Amino acid sequence: MLKIAAATLRHRLTGFAGAFLALTLGTTMIGMMTLTLAATFGTPHPGPQRFKEASAVLAPQGFDGRPMKAPAVLPPDVVAKAAATGHATPDRSFPVQLASGSGEMTGHPWPSAAFAGYRLAAGRAPQAADEIVVGGGSREPIGRQTGVTTGDGAGHYRVVGVTDALWFENAVFFSAAEAQRLSPGVNALVTDQEAKQLAALAGDRAVVLTGDGLTRLDPDSTGGAQALANAQAMAGSTTGLAVCVAVFVVAATFAFAAEQRRRELALLRLVGAAPGQVRRMVLWEALLIGLAAAVAGCLLALLCTVPLRSWMLDHHVAPSWFTIPVTVLPLLVAAVIGVAAALAGSAATLVRVSLIRPIEVLRESVLERRAMTPARWLLGVGMLAGAVVAGIVISRTEPYLAASARKYEVVPVLYVGAVTLLTPALLRPVTRLLLRPLRSCATAGPLLVRENILTSRRRTAATVAPIVVAVGLVAAMLTMQESGDAALLARQQQEIRAADVVVPGGSGIDGPTLARLAAVPGIRVTPVTSMNVRIGTAAGEQIDSLSAKAVPAAALGATVTPPVLSGSLASLPEDFLVIDEHAAESDALAVGDRVVMLLPTGTRASTVVAAVVARGLNGDDTYVSSALTGALMPSRVYLDSSAGAGAALDPQQTAAVNQALAGSGAHVVTYDAYLEAERAHAAQQTDNAAVIILGIALAYALIAVANTLIMAMAGRRREFALLALTGAVRGQIVRVAAAESAVAVVVATLLAAVATALAALTQRVSLGKLVADAPTVVPWARIGEAVALCALVALATAAGAAVRATRGRAVEGAGVRE
Repeated sequence: MLKIAAATLRHRLTGFAGAFLALTLGTTMIGMMTLTLAATFGTPHPGPQRFKEASAVLAPQGFDGRPMKAPAVLPPDVVAKAAATGHATPDRSFPVQLASGSGEMTGHPWPSAAFAGYRLAAGRAPQAADEIVVGGGSREPIGRQTGVTTGDGAGHYRVVGVTDALWFENAVFFSAAEAQRLSPGVNALVTDQEAKQLAALAGDRAVVLTGDGLTRLDPDSTGGAQALANAQAMAGSTTGLAVCVAVFVVAATFAFAAEQRRRELALLRLVGAAPGQVRRMVLWEALLIGLAAAVAGCLLALLCTVPLRSWMLDHHVAPSWFTIPVTVLPLLVAAVIGVAAALAGSAATLVRVSLIRPIEVLRESVLERRAMTPARWLLGVGMLAGAVVAGIVISRTEPYLAASARKYEVVPVLYVGAVTLLTPALLRPVTRLLLRPLRSCATAGPLLVRENILTSRRRTAATVAPIVVAVGLVAAMLTMQESGDAALLARQQQEIRAADVVVPGGSGIDGPTLARLAAVPGIRVTPVTSMNVRIGTAAGEQIDSLSAKAVPAAALGATVTPPVLSGSLASLPEDFLVIDEHAAESDALAVGDRVVMLLPTGTRASTVVAAVVARGLNGDDTYVSSALTGALMPSRVYLDSSAGAGAALDPQQTAAVNQALAGSGAHVVTYDAYLEAERAHAAQQTDNAAVIILGIALAYALIAVANTLIMAMAGRRREFALLALTGAVRGQIVRVAAAESAVAVVVATLLAAVATALAALTQRVSLGKLVADAPTVVPWARIGEAVALCALVALATAAGAAVRATRGRAVEGAGVRE
């Protein structure tokens, strides 16, 4: 049967071209994304980075002897003892913002630069208090004055040198004395002493790190893996979606190709071929096509990773040093999936075709009797049940997952997959309803369109299914993502009562600027500092690590009003700690419990759990007293009139606020404008996700639509010839074919709308438990673009293929045997 299969391929190249193209593109898409996903794993930069040239480093000690990074500081007496017994170089790390708008940067004293491998690319080292060296900059700024904002306020410095760029930070180097003035605490101490001697000096208040242990002080202690988190999430989501789309479309294409050959297979049975022989022949054909397409797809995948990497860098999905190397395993996985999809697509119809008596197959080739196979029913109903069950489980146990597109995407994907698989069963009632007005039409064209669609469900379903995938995924995924983003903003709007927001130009709002704001009469200032805190027992055992916001005690319950589940936000003590229900359950904490909180500065404070609030939609919802945070810079400041929470500032107060912010790099916006900026940022991220995740799936589905229509039209040459013999002109036949594809697009859009509505309703049930009047945002413009694109491709392909199929004399076409 292998020889027969090879011969069949040679003589039916045109018939198998569509299946080959579908499989090639599917393998390309999967291979491209698996290569990208594989590139995000591992440790791109192994070994210590920030202190790779140091022999031993003293670092502040946290709970359970764990080292702490900046802004945690070493005890002054430990620093003095270590410096007195040997050579020691203090390192200080503090946030810096240049007036040139280079983004967030980190300040260090110049003497510690060499331990990270920084070398001067041009200029000289800073000596005077007003001199700096910029890391990774061009030589152009050397000799120029630039504004620099630190926690001490804004100042002007002269750039005297630049260093080469290092991947893990953007650094600015000051003289040792100036760095000490700006950041008095020592965050790490590099010394040449032996580890045992340092351990004796440090006691239980500092940690001695050497060798690979120095990675624990790196900005990214994972050696670059953390910097690839966004790229990994994108690649993972896209890979899963790519596999689902490709496997389905490839399987559907091969199944349709097999259905197109029903008469040929029946004739093989008629001349004596056994059912097993027919199955083996078609499976060999699928295997040969699959192997050839897998090789072509893998080669194309290697070429496609180049523009994909450029796109990821341009849209800040991956860091600038990210590369996609050529590795064998991802390509092998893509090839195996492609070949398996080809075999599965062929096997899906072979069982039924090969077991029917030859005369029955010949009869069925004229009139279709059943469009749904038991396997398709099982998979379709199973995916539908899975989507419903997943939605119910998430709603009851972890409804916050519905606000995350990456964590909730399985629900809309299951709904779209279920509707797609059930398309042949849904096609007849939807089409009858849609084409009901044509029943009374007197002209032959509309009636012919209606009957062709109703009697050729397999052919119509093969066209409709890819459109359901394309439009359904775009509609359901984007609706889910935008609704989740809208829920996050709605929760913020419900919890924050502020008229204006001061947004920093860099990593935070410096102390002098905050003091000037507080001095403006008639306004209430609420600084909010985002940080990561650790909580533990009095014995020093860590309980948990939480993302927290430090706010004044008077503001919690007035300006910041999270939903309270137990306890109270009224009359909070200065050592309060407010946790969300997730932390309370996982850490076995309740109102009134006392825990030790370790702040980023290394300070330990005894706190009391004053209240438990509802879980946040985007991580922890923990609040601590700003009286405990020390000199940490607020990440934003809420403003309102002293007349009441949320009361707007008058013009004089607004002018005074702008004057207080002059020269700091910070600016004030209304709270509504702040939320709109957050919404725009979320929309930009949604657009990025849509381009890479849904764009690939949409493009592939469109190719599948064109592919299926070309295959279908090629198999209808005899039908078109018979129409011509009955008096239909070529233009009428082309219009009928185009009208059928237009109806298929409309039917597919309706089915995609059903899947989208089910997914949106399921998500709304979960979000409704977290946000009052949870919004559902439908991206009508994007959906319309997807539908228009599908319609354009379907109409153009159907018309073009019909024109080609009607070439030649009608009597010759009527004599064609498939």
